[in-house]
Amino acid sequence: MQGRMADTFRLADKIAGFKANLGTWAHRVNRGVFDMFSNLSCFSEEAEGLGELIHSHLVSLSDAFERYFPSAKDPRNGKGWMRDPFQNDDGRDQLPSQQDDQLIELMNDGGLKTLFNSTSLTSFWIKASGEYMEIGTLALKTLLPFPTSYLCEAGFSAMTATKTRLRSKLDVSAFHCQPSRMTL
Repeated sequence: MQGRMADTFRLADKIAGFKANLGTWAHRVNRGVFDMFSNLSCFSEEAEGLGELIHSHLVSLSDAFERYFPSAKDPRNGKGWMRDPFQNDDGRDQLPSQQDDQLIELMNDGGLKTLFNSTSLTSFWIKASGEYMEIGTLALKTLLPFPTSYLCEAGFSAMTATKTRLRSKLDVSAFHCQPSRMTL
């Protein structure tokens, strides 16, 4: 759920897609179709009652996902303008007047429209926040929780990787410097 280019919208899309797949898989299992589980499809013909067990598991997994990621709290709701400010008005009516005015100005900025089509969503809003500070800051607060934690964890992992057992046994005195080349 993390990554260099991860943002709230992409991750919400992935979760919604997986939740939809769970429902579809449960429906297929009820009909006796197991082809979505390639390793299981050959085994399923030999075991009786396996479909009921799998269906029950898929339903409980779907319920658990709904508890952790409730559809009512979908971070995409009312924020369509953040995902595409040039095509989507979703949520504009909830913005204060000053932010709505900035969004209207941004929607008519040809230079930013070109940038939007050629860069990542997060990079676009970072650039846009220079000129349209309030609306850009609001968008970045929504988009950046995951990338910032990812970058912190990636930095920590890189630091701990330098402290490995093998790395601590490097012997600097084994390197000899000669005018023409370095040798071991």
